[in-house]
Amino acid sequence: MTRVTTAKLAALYGGLLWGTVWIPVRELSSAGIHGFWPAVLPYFLAALAVLPLLLWRWRRTLANGWRQQLAGLFLGTAAAIYAAAFLFTEVATAVLLYYLSPVWGFILARIVLGDPITPVRWLAMTLALLGAAVILGDEGWPPLPANLGDWLALASGLLFVIGSLMMLSWQKIAPLDYAASFLFWGGVTMATIALVVEPTLPSQADVVDVLPWLVPFVLLGLVPGSFAVIYGATILNPGVVSIIYMSEIGVSVLLAALLTDEPFGLRQIGGILLIALAAMVEALGDWLRRTHQKA
Repeated sequence: MTRVTTAKLAALYGGLLWGTVWIPVRELSSAGIHGFWPAVLPYFLAALAVLPLLLWRWRRTLANGWRQQLAGLFLGTAAAIYAAAFLFTEVATAVLLYYLSPVWGFILARIVLGDPITPVRWLAMTLALLGAAVILGDEGWPPLPANLGDWLALASGLLFVIGSLMMLSWQKIAPLDYAASFLFWGGVTMATIALVVEPTLPSQADVVDVLPWLVPFVLLGLVPGSFAVIYGATILNPGVVSIIYMSEIGVSVLLAALLTDEPFGLRQIGGILLIALAAMVEALGDWLRRTHQKA
């Protein structure tokens, strides 16, 4: 198995796991933890979980310097505000707006890395933008984000692409170090945002009540899934990474349709199909390019 194939499988695994992140966030909100705090707790626990790793590798962390921390800051902030988006908008809308990230990925990879935007990628970007327009179209024209959750989801995709480009530019830093910084800064950033927006801390009793199920989710799902996501992002083009992560769309939307009473009709289906088609177009284009190179 090649390094690229392993990275794609890791990205797929991470995407599938991230498709469940909205569930504990919503459950924490239902348990009486309000404001941004339902998004804080999972990432704060994850930050505590990886802190020993950062301390154990402190020499490597110092040697990596600001590059590791800056990339981790962008990636961690992206993940944290993405989780927060589910508190303020519908699951399907948040997921699909985040997955406009291939558009930002291809454009920034062109500017920073010189990667070409091929006709196939132009088509993929067009389909992705049409999917977003369908999802947002009921809010009027032009189809713009309608609430805080929409804006958070859109911003998280852009921030994740920027962090991914940093990792591609600084490949001497190990994925393990990037992943640890990613989770650490996700917890720190989200806690800072919550303290500024809503300084009232959740009650100790409410937090203790959720720990028996939240800790296993963080240790068995969020942490390994995040490491898989970062490994894929250190190897692959950001646009390609974002498209593979679209496996999360199916998981998130299917679970939302089963577990919530949020609207799920032709508008949501149309947006999903267009963005999924964008993913298939890029995957086909990538396969054709590799086939042509081997010929």
